[in-house]
Parts: sequence; structure tokens; C-alpha cells
Amino acid sequence: MKEKLFQMPPMRTNTKGELRTVGFELEYSGLTLTKSAAIILKALGGHIDVINPYHFKIRDTAYGTFTLVLDFQFLVESGLEQWLHTIGLDQALEKDTVKAIKRFIADLSETVVPYEISTSPLPLDRIDVIETVKEELRRHGAMGTKADPLYAFGFHINPEAARITVDDILKTLRAFFLLYDYLVDRIKPDMTRRLTPYIDPFDKEYTQLVLDSTYNPTMIELIDDYLEYNPTRNRALDLLPLFAWIDVDRVMAQMEGEKISARPTYHYRLPNSRVDEPAWCTCEAWNSWVLVERLANDEETLKELSGRCLEFLDSPFHFFQKDEWISEVRRWAER
Repeated sequence: MKEKLFQMPPMRTNTKGELRTVGFELEYSGLTLTKSAAIILKALGGHIDVINPYHFKIRDTAYGTFTLVLDFQFLVESGLEQWLHTIGLDQALEKDTVKAIKRFIADLSETVVPYEISTSPLPLDRIDVIETVKEELRRHGAMGTKADPLYAFGFHINPEAARITVDDILKTLRAFFLLYDYLVDRIKPDMTRRLTPYIDPFDKEYTQLVLDSTYNPTMIELIDDYLEYNPTRNRALDLLPLFAWIDVDRVMAQMEGEKISARPTYHYRLPNSRVDEPAWCTCEAWNSWVLVERLANDEETLKELSGRCLEFLDSPFHFFQKDEWISEVRRWAER
């Protein structure tokens, strides 16, 4: 049954006593950026800024700024001109030629590269605007990941960390590890997305390290261990933005050349973009994240399931016992 409400996490405020915020990134195809911007402008008001043909901003809405891009960094950041300058062709080619090259790359990219609309950080009591945005795009023909075998579109969620302490981050990471197989079973990430590296699961060795009750790292040790085992943004739960917020120099020393936006949020990448499906509510994806926070704040269950999961992972037959593990987690998650 379709869930119709955005559930609230156990901790609704941050350390300042302010309502926590959440950002969303919705990938889709089937609409141009110009059309998409017009749809959002009509629904929410505001003003359009055209940064370049592949990068729009809608500012001054009641919900902050919405950014729309062709999710192809080379074009979004006007990297083509920089590349041409690097190889010495920027002066040799006419501007119209550069534009034609960019248009060719964009047209080619649009077959597999999604458009993306991202929100400003939204307070918890206003996050349902993402459902309004999704519905407006759907009504006008936006397509999600199931619309084409080549699509690997996601719906990413960036919840502000309630507390930026090693204990809270560790509990959240443990909760995600414990729920991962259940969440995959519940969300059913599209096979194309699972075959790409964008939402790779964490390695068994790192999972065992984190779930071990004797693992009691300092913040620096937690960050260093994460970087050692996960020197990539391509995880179903990406902690690099949060760790960069805490210690950007330490993170970028290992991730040189990567574009990592430091922010005090988790980056939950597992859900599909199902923008074209009338029965899908964006709250379903959000509520799956709330489960992670619920478990992180249930210390007794977290400890009990961590021990059980380590036993499960130690078994030489654990792959064949996955359904049993999912059933055990489901008993807690759906009670």
C-alpha cells in the first residue's frame, strides 16, 4: 500500500534547537530544463536564472532555491571551455563551434544522463514540497529509472545530521548496515542502478569492523577508516560530504580531484527515481531513511541486531541465509 505521509525521525531538532533540514535530488528524463523550470515556476513561483543552457536556478520561492541541471558535470560547470584552453584550442575555435560541440555532447548524453532537480535544505515541516514537485513533473511527462533499460536514475536524500558526534555517526552507520538487505528488498533498486557503481554496497570486512562492539574510534579514526575502505562517493550511503564538513583537508587529501560538497548531512542514495509512476510517493523513500534513524536511536535493538548480524556474516552460508536475516529485521522494522 502506498504510504501517504512523511514520517518524522526520532530527533527533529539539531544542536541549536532548530528544526532539522533535508535536501532532495530527483533525477528524471523526458522534459527539457526549460520546460521543467517553467513547470516549477508555475507551481511554486520565484524567478529563473539561466546559468548556462544546462544549468538553471529558480530562486525566491517559498521553499528556497531549486537547481535544475543536465547531470553531466563537464557541461554544468562549463568545463568544456577549460578543457579547450588546456589543450590550446580555446582561441582557435569560434564561439559558435564551441557551442555546437557542447550541444552535440549534450544531445548524446541525454540518452543516458538524467536531468536533476535539487532543493535547498528544507525544514522537516516542509519536506512534502518534494512530492508536489514530483507530481508536477510526472503530470507533464517526466520519466524515471524504469522507463528505459539504460536509465539508472536515483532519488537522493540529504538529511541534516541531528548530532555531529562520533557516537551518533557510528550508530547511524551501524543502523544502515543492519537494515541494508531489508531496505534493498523493500525499495528494490533498479537492476541497471545496481549494475552501475553509483550505489555500491559496503564491503563485508568494513561492515564487520563497524558492527563489532569493541570498535570505539575517535572521529579522526572513524574518518580515516572510512576513507581506507571507501575511497569513493559511490556508496548507497555516502558519508564523504559529512566527513568533509568535519575535516575537509583530511578527506580531500585522500579524494583529490573528486567533487565533494562539504555539508552537515548524510547522503542517502539507495532509492530509485520513480517519478513517472502514479502510485509512487516520494515519502516512501524518505520513510525508509527514517527507519535508519529509528534504529540508530534504539540502542538495545541496535546492539542485539549487531551481534546477530556478525554471526550471520561469519557463517560460510550467509549468502543463502539472507532471506532469514531480512525476515528478522522486518519483524523489528514493521512492528
